[in-house]
Amino acid sequence: MVAETAEETGYEAVFLPEIAGRDALVALMGLAGHTNALGLGSGVAPLPNRRLPLLAAAAATVQERSGGRLILGLGSGPPGPGSLQRMRRAVAFLREVLAGRPADDPASGQPFELSLVPERPPGIWLAALGDRMVSLAGEVADGVLLNWCTPERVRRASAQIAASASDAGRDPAGVTVAVYVRACLGAEEPMALEALRNATGQYAALPHYRRQMEAMGLGDLAAAAADAMGRSRTDDVPEALVRELCLLGDRDSSASRLEEFRGAGAALPVVYPVPVADAASSIMATILALAPEPALKP
Repeated sequence: MVAETAEETGYEAVFLPEIAGRDALVALMGLAGHTNALGLGSGVAPLPNRRLPLLAAAAATVQERSGGRLILGLGSGPPGPGSLQRMRRAVAFLREVLAGRPADDPASGQPFELSLVPERPPGIWLAALGDRMVSLAGEVADGVLLNWCTPERVRRASAQIAASASDAGRDPAGVTVAVYVRACLGAEEPMALEALRNATGQYAALPHYRRQMEAMGLGDLAAAAADAMGRSRTDDVPEALVRELCLLGDRDSSASRLEEFRGAGAALPVVYPVPVADAASSIMATILALAPEPALKP
């Protein structure tokens, strides 16, 4: 229902995260049968969750059954030593096998070749938080999916991606910049603020996301948010931090904020609905409030 509505109201793509719930690629396969033109993105599939040959086979299957609409978004998993090189090797392997060429599995060293080769390989996008992963996306990927950003962070990342792509002899225009933007519209503002405070605080409490917030000049606010979550006082997550990173309030101001992300270089701001009360209704309200096709909104 949500994906069908998104397609009907002019959204370009739907992205499904994969944390500890549904398998994103299996879920995208299901959505392929209920949509016709909507891009179907894993947002993102963490590399530690699957062996690469299995990931390649699943991606090829979704790409074939969806008529070429898959965006294969990859995440490195928990940051740490070797994550950048692991991502580089994974992208190189997936490029080869999804194009129908044999390649050695980086983990086992064993040769692998797909028997089902899609007519057109899916685009490969990288989730990027730090500058090194952002640069790698410009070097080897078709797109980058940023997260918990201000427009200014998107602007800097876009410039970095363009420089990295150029240095690698690639056309920077061939790397799509996307950014997740949490949003809660259509609910009473105090309810929306509470839900977004919780989401913002959860990420501010994670060291690698807090470092990004510090780099964006939001360090004091992020520290206060992390402290609030440590004390189980969600109400103490600073409203200013929520409003810097999320969308709430009226449709016009939120749409204007999305345009700031576009102006900063995000070809695809990805609205990430944060629900309140009845989750399904709340998600739908956010989607409809920010729908690209005004004539189709209620």
